[in-house]
Amino acid sequence: MTIRSATTGILLRLGSSVPILSAAFSAAVLPVPPAALAHHSFAMFDANQTLTTPATVKEFQWSSPHTWVELIVQNPDRTDKQLSLELTTVSGLRRFGWKPGTLKPGDKVTVTYHPMRDGSPAGQLVQVVTGDGQTLKGQ
Repeated sequence: MTIRSATTGILLRLGSSVPILSAAFSAAVLPVPPAALAHHSFAMFDANQTLTTPATVKEFQWSSPHTWVELIVQNPDRTDKQLSLELTTVSGLRRFGWKPGTLKPGDKVTVTYHPMRDGSPAGQLVQVVTGDGQTLKGQ
């Protein structure tokens, strides 16, 4: 007896395990959204180190799959450096009370973040304290 799967076009023959395994694999993998398959590791961030610094918002990027905040941080020698921090997903931020306009260019904030392992000026935002004292989680 032969059965054709309507969704995968795979022929299944009763008594043969290879087509059945192929159909099972297809049924398990095909429903996964492409963004989930492309998700990156967080190993690049040093989760054992947490830094806190005052900064000025340069840009807040409300986008999928992750949001970003670009900041200007003043070094002790009074030179500015840019710091790029990754936040969680838009849906995750909404659960934490964020909105697309939560951070605006020029806003003074204090950020707590996990820096990059390689020392580059970026990291993973843990939380931000806004100028009016509101604390919002970033992960």
